[in-house]
Amino acid sequence: MAQVSAKILEEDWRRVNVSLFTKTLYFVSIAIESLKYKEIADFIYSKLDSYLKDTKFEEHIDKNDIEELLQDIQICKKLIDNKDEYKIRETSDSTKAGVDYILGLKAD
Repeated sequence: MAQVSAKILEEDWRRVNVSLFTKTLYFVSIAIESLKYKEIADFIYSKLDSYLKDTKFEEHIDKNDIEELLQDIQICKKLIDNKDEYKIRETSDSTKAGVDYILGLKAD
């Protein structure tokens, strides 16, 4: 799951970095899917807390989309609180640096 998570962020970086809403959506979705497999990449886990606190998004985002994301955030919080149910998968420093670089890119 760690490699898949990094690959998703790498391939979709233009969409991920468009707005806080899309970045939160990607992180929460990746986290939920990862936790279904009982593991989560350390670079997702370490950044997830800041995204789980997001509740205010750009004004142009559809209110129904925001509501669905807020529901997913609550689901993710419940899953992440069950620490005995999953493992945090350690990744290499180069993977973490690559993800940080990708998240710092500006979308066109």
